[in-house]
This record gives sequence, structure tokens and C-alpha cells, in this order.
Amino acid sequence: MKSKFFILMIFIIYAGHLTAGSEFTGIFTQINPSATNIAFGNQSGTAYIWGNNPLNSWSNPALLAYNQGLSWGWSRDPWFEDVIKGMYINSSYLSYANRDFGVLIPMINASGKLGTTCDYGDQEAYDAEGHLIGTFNSYETCSRFAVAKKLFHLNLLINSENSDVFTLSAGYDFHYITSNLPLFGQDSLDRDIVHGTMHGLGLLGHFMHHQRLNSKHSFLTFEATAGNYQMNLFKSELSYESGDEPLPYGKRFGLTGKISYHFGNSISLPLSFLQENISFCYVYDTQKFGDWESEWGNGYELGFFNTFFLRWGEFHDEQGHIEGNTSGVGVKFNINSVVYFEYNYATFPGGELQAEQRKTDLMISVDLMKLSGGK
Repeated sequence: MKSKFFILMIFIIYAGHLTAGSEFTGIFTQINPSATNIAFGNQSGTAYIWGNNPLNSWSNPALLAYNQGLSWGWSRDPWFEDVIKGMYINSSYLSYANRDFGVLIPMINASGKLGTTCDYGDQEAYDAEGHLIGTFNSYETCSRFAVAKKLFHLNLLINSENSDVFTLSAGYDFHYITSNLPLFGQDSLDRDIVHGTMHGLGLLGHFMHHQRLNSKHSFLTFEATAGNYQMNLFKSELSYESGDEPLPYGKRFGLTGKISYHFGNSISLPLSFLQENISFCYVYDTQKFGDWESEWGNGYELGFFNTFFLRWGEFHDEQGHIEGNTSGVGVKFNINSVVYFEYNYATFPGGELQAEQRKTDLMISVDLMKLSGGK
């Protein structure tokens, strides 16, 4: 039966990088929707606070507290397109933050559902004799809500030449999961539509040092962050008629370091959307779910004028046989530093099924304080 072959391929794709008899269902909830984070290490971004893209907070809700304004992030990506045509990962989220408090809600994605959807497309189902008996659409959706708050802000040192600041934020997210993906042995046209929930908690610490360089107002900024995220705190499950299946649970941990040089008024830039700085960032992340072996990735980002970004890295999942290089670019434009448009592109390893996959995302952000005349 064609439908049975299709279902088998789905499970190979999502569980094929694991040992036989995966302990989890809903593996799609681990897929990173952010092209920025994927570009420097695949499942990375637990401590990457720069940028307003709501998709970035998938790695750790606590980073929402460092965003500014009203932002909408959107992505639509083919998934293992060399293996099965018409399968997509679609995401859409809206966030609001004021660099102290942030919230995130799911929006309608390209599949017509809220949040993140793994859409397997319309498929034909045949009976044992090979007769067409109907069509069906299989999908899994995770609608994610999140909130974050800075717990404290500590000025370690402030004078005319430099300053040292440390902040700590915490974030909580709630996942509402819907799945109509058939389990093994279940008829494709007689599927359970099941629902489940997951709860997550994240922390993020940020240290920043400003160092003035000369009288033309140029300066260096050194930043370091550390983040931790606990996924599915209560080890929730999806309840099928055939029994309960556990959802992924585990933790992520990440470190970043970033240095930025701000030109001040020592140069004059020809385009109004260019910012007077260049930057270099290092990112390291590791994650472990259940009894699986740890996965890790690291990468780099080189930024020019807060507008053009080059990203590259590597990802290692020895147990899943998914290892290789990641890469990406980002472009960000702004109108009077109030309205921002951002495009990100990434490539990443797909393992034995597909050597390389690709991902893009878009972001629109509005700084409401500046729009209303504030600073």
C-alpha cells in the first residue's frame, strides 16, 4: 500500500537518526525554526540574544527579555525534499518585548495552523488489493506560547570611560501539540487526532562591557552569555487509543561571546540603514534528550554594519549519524531604526537521507517606543 510506504518513510526520517525503537513521539518539536540559529550549529541559539526574530526563542524563551518592539517571524521550508516531495516545516510567531519583559504567541502559518507545523501533504491511500480508497493529510502542529522577564540588572562598574553590566532573565513556554500522524500498524484513514502539552523553563545570563576608545566616540563592546533550557519539565505524553507515547524531554545549554567595534562619528556611512559597527560572535550549544547521547554544535557570525551577516559552523550527532558543516547569511534593513526587515538563509546536514538541507526565514519588526516618539 502506498500510504503504508509513505508512513514508513516519515518514521525513517524522524527516527532514522536514532537507534531502533525510538523512545519519543512528536520528534518534530525538536526542529529549530530559526535559520539564524541553524546556520551556526544546527540546534543552537540557547544563549544567542541578538536580533528580534521571534523564531530565535525556540532555543530558550528567556532570550525574549532582550528583544525590543513588535516582531513577526515566518518560515516555510521543504523538509527532506530529495526523499519525499511536498513535505514542509512551516512556522509563524508574533512577539512583543521592551528589553525587560517579552511575550510570544503563535500566528497562522503557511499550513493554515497556529505556530509550527510539520505538513506531510495530501496522500493517497490504497487497500490491500491496490484500489484507491481515499486521500488524507497528515500533519503535526506545535502551538507555542512564551513569556520572559529580566530578574535583575546589576551595574558592576560605570564611569566616563567604561561600564560593566550583568543581567539575568527567566522564561517559560507552553506547547500545545496536535497530531494526526498514524502510528505503526494503524490504518491511515482511521487515525487518532491526539493532543498534548509540554512545559519548558529557561534561564539566561548576560555580561556586557563597554570600553571607550577615543574622543570621536568610538568604543568596543564585549558581551558574554550563558543559557539553559529545560524542555518538557513534566515528561508529558501523547495519549493514543493504543497507549501513551512520551514526548521529547531533556535540556539545552549554550554559551556565546561577542565583540563589537563601534566607529562613532569617525566615519560617515553612505546608506542610512547601515549602523556604525562591525561584530564577531562565537556560539556553542549542546543538548541531550532522554537516554540519547549528547549532540553539540558551534559556529561563528561576522556582522557588518548590523546589516550583513555571514554565519558558519558545525554540528555533531554521532548517535544519529548526522554530522557536518552549517552555513548561512543574513540581511537586515531598517527605516530610521524604527521598522526592520530581515531575511536569513541557512544550510545544514541532513544525515544519510539527504546530505544537505536548506532553510530560510523572514522577520518584520517595529520599535513601538521610537514609533510613538519615545527613546
